[in-house]
Amino acid sequence: MAVKALSLKGSDSKDVAMQAQQELAGFEAKLVLFFASSGYEAPGAALQEAFPNSSVIGSSAHSEYCCGAYTNGSVSLMAFDAQSVSDVCVRVVENIAGEPDLHETLREMQDYYGGEDAIVADFAHYVGIVLFESSAKAEEVFMDRLGTVTDVLFVGGSSSTADTGASLVYAGGQSYSGAAVLAMLKTVNGYDVIKTQSAHILSERKLLVTKSDLRNRVLYEFDHRPCGEVYAEVLGVPADQIENYFVSNPLGVVAGDEIFVRTFNQIQDGGITLHCGLPEGTEINVLKIGNIVDDTKKALDDVITYQPAGVVNFNCLYRTLEILNEKQVEPYCALFGRYPSIGFSTGGEAYLGHINETSTILVIK
Repeated sequence: MAVKALSLKGSDSKDVAMQAQQELAGFEAKLVLFFASSGYEAPGAALQEAFPNSSVIGSSAHSEYCCGAYTNGSVSLMAFDAQSVSDVCVRVVENIAGEPDLHETLREMQDYYGGEDAIVADFAHYVGIVLFESSAKAEEVFMDRLGTVTDVLFVGGSSSTADTGASLVYAGGQSYSGAAVLAMLKTVNGYDVIKTQSAHILSERKLLVTKSDLRNRVLYEFDHRPCGEVYAEVLGVPADQIENYFVSNPLGVVAGDEIFVRTFNQIQDGGITLHCGLPEGTEINVLKIGNIVDDTKKALDDVITYQPAGVVNFNCLYRTLEILNEKQVEPYCALFGRYPSIGFSTGGEAYLGHINETSTILVIK
């Protein structure tokens, strides 16, 4: 068995770690990846103690997925042994709001595998996971810089929280705020990455971002006019009702057949906040949300034509809320019940940049 996926609930983190240790008795994990309800205190420390010979990384979560189930107040965990992931290198980048230089960190990670040339020679087997602590609001710049210092694809998501507990990421038994956890995996049989946003172009009209505050994720103008006024115009609704459409009609950066979603959050100080920032000079389209279950099934079936070792789903919290609202949780989860899989409701997704209202899926062959 190359991968095992577990859904665990316990009285505290130590109880969960003990359950995981019992479930994985005799399983030699190279990597333990987990998504824990924020109601658990220090789950990373408990799991690292339970698996001292494994790399253990994770994130706090609003809600969790495991195989065919959706849960709250649980820990979804996936353990990878040497049959699926032959090696893993983990680094933590702290104070990501300070826009750190990532050259040295990525050089260390590449040197761990024998240098950049060694990775290039076996490039199809290397993939990265990135977990952001979301309160830092620094994912946009971080992902841009990450893409300039390595050609290895990093995918992942930003932490979220339930009703209690803090937004955190975890690595090596430690808990981190304002940080990013990077893991570079050397897979045995390769990998695939799937991105599905279940969003489609509503209007072909291109809107140019002419005034924005990228760092604080505030948008002020499209085409030198108030962005809310232009957004209402495209939708054909009164300007005082636009907040009702923020989730159902997000914005999209369209590049060929790819759509990278950005969603409005709330009206604030003459502008509108976003869940992912948009720099000035960006062209966007207004989108409409489609059928999440149908679109996800097509995305999975188009790529996964084999039996995967494991599937990790970084699913936007907005998508989770939509399937809950539409009573589509069971058919959605059934799609992932076909494979060993885990996931969580993220505060944003990572794929070539920082996006939201998207599902970014890592498939380990």
